[in-house]
Amino acid sequence: GACAAAAAAAAACSAQPALAFAGEGSLPKEEVLRAAEKLTDFQRAISLDAATERSFTGKTVNGYAWDVKEKGTWVGALSGKALFESETKYDSGTGWPSFSAPVPGGVIERLDPGDLADARRALMMGGIRTEVIDAASGAHLGHVFNDGPKPTGKRYCMNAGAMAFVPAK
Repeated sequence: GACAAAAAAAAACSAQPALAFAGEGSLPKEEVLRAAEKLTDFQRAISLDAATERSFTGKTVNGYAWDVKEKGTWVGALSGKALFESETKYDSGTGWPSFSAPVPGGVIERLDPGDLADARRALMMGGIRTEVIDAASGAHLGHVFNDGPKPTGKRYCMNAGAMAFVPAK
């Protein structure tokens, strides 16, 4: 089903060559790269090179598990800007933090540049995906799929390692 396809796509994604970080967010590229120096090598690979964490293993940059149930806000690891609220988080069964909607203005959706660069592989894996990036930093967060719950029908399938979780006060 959709979960198996997502897992296969993630495995293929993690094997693809790294993409150069383009700095497409609203923050200056130098500021984003300075923030990236505070991340682990793998967190940097997720955010800057579109790597994918293994399902059911992700941790936020501040140590929360991918499936944290607390109320709060998911923010960009490189921008600190709000991306998702816990009210839109749900268990998609994929092993990645999944949300039905982003915070307005928090993310940008675009055709995945890695899939566009290797369209043949992408088509064999089910098509060119829609990448989700942090609108402020331009960092890779994950992908959005059209198999989510109502009312949006969207599944924002994110890498925990590209975000921090800020518990509600």
